[in-house]
Amino acid sequence: MNEEKLIKYLLQESDIEESKAIQEWIESDAENKKQYEQIKWIWDSGKKHLEKSEVDENLAWTKFTKLRDENAATKPKQNRRFLHSNWLKTAAAVTLLIISTWVYTLFLPQSGKAYYGSVEFQSENVPLEIPLLDGTAIILNKNSQLSYSQKLFSGKRNVNLKSGEAYFDVKRIESKPFVIENDGVEITVLGTSFHVKSLEKSTEVIVTSGSVQVKTAGNTEVLYPNDKLRINRENGQMIKSQPENSLYNYYVSNKFHADRTPLQELVKVLNEAYGSEIEIRREELYNLPITTTLEYRSLDQNLQVLQETLNLKITKSDDKIIIE
Repeated sequence: MNEEKLIKYLLQESDIEESKAIQEWIESDAENKKQYEQIKWIWDSGKKHLEKSEVDENLAWTKFTKLRDENAATKPKQNRRFLHSNWLKTAAAVTLLIISTWVYTLFLPQSGKAYYGSVEFQSENVPLEIPLLDGTAIILNKNSQLSYSQKLFSGKRNVNLKSGEAYFDVKRIESKPFVIENDGVEITVLGTSFHVKSLEKSTEVIVTSGSVQVKTAGNTEVLYPNDKLRINRENGQMIKSQPENSLYNYYVSNKFHADRTPLQELVKVLNEAYGSEIEIRREELYNLPITTTLEYRSLDQNLQVLQETLNLKITKSDDKIIIE
């Protein structure tokens, strides 16, 4: 039996026919079953090592050779030829492969854990920059959560955006599409950059480069640069439009770019970014246009800029900030 197929089977990446063939091969002969169990033991041991955050590869190799020599010493002389049998050569080869992979993955993002499992990311009060194994870059906005996996024998790269908002700059790999799932909404890309925002009952996608396919149970839409799509996750309805402004990009650029933007739109994004409660008291100020660039820094500093730029009166009352 091909060793690569056995490892693929151990990773649960075999299809139904391959799994059935391997199971029949294991049960057909006692030696086959023994060979499989030995490789499984070595693979499981290597996987446990991969999951550790701190590794001493020299110590691991010393332990392996010591265990091998002890096993050899305890065998009767007439059985020592068994050490040179095919199964032990296979075991040694697989072990060396595991150790080499183990050392190599130490230098990969998240120690390469996405190759054999799912990696969870959760941001707190500031955006989180995440490099992925394939060269893709993610900026996870604050208070957001997602998981990611890129299993060795899988035909795609998977992300599950569980809550919040993220910007994706996806590395193009033709043979492995990048697929983002958000509560029934599926977004598929090869190489592009775009924003995905999970709201209470809807998902919002804004494309900045390349193209994106968005799919639900009943609808499919393809987006291109400067397209915005809002998907109602309850009924699958899609509404395509253009972004009203570029404020949505604040957590990526670290700037709030306003170009004749109504004051109420800027205030809405500031409330989202800072978790504040800014309220415009005078209705005639709602659509007051503002052109400015604010750094994503202290809220008080930015309010001071707004106050001086538009000649506004800004006061604080309890937990609210009042503009009038």
